[in-house]
Amino acid sequence: MYKKHHHKYPLSIELGTPAVPDDDQYHIIVNGKIILSTRVFDLAKITYEEKREELRVAAGDPDPREIIRRETAGREVRAIRSESIARTKHHGGGPGGRGGVS
Repeated sequence: MYKKHHHKYPLSIELGTPAVPDDDQYHIIVNGKIILSTRVFDLAKITYEEKREELRVAAGDPDPREIIRRETAGREVRAIRSESIARTKHHGGGPGGRGGVS
């Protein structure tokens, strides 16, 4: 038995569950209907991912990859700023100001 159900969209891959025929095939179910039956798990997985993307776009949900890219870019900017501030504090100041004692 195998079942992978999406938490938000009406989408699943099922094998040997009560919802699908007992035929040793992976079934892709979208909106309660079987759209693909195959013995090849990789094909079922690819189809599942394609349908998930179609449902995400249709729902107007943001692309999770874009969210990750934005978060990563934000962390990188903060790290560069922190490094720049640390470098400025390290190289500046001292007796007599920034230029040193005269």
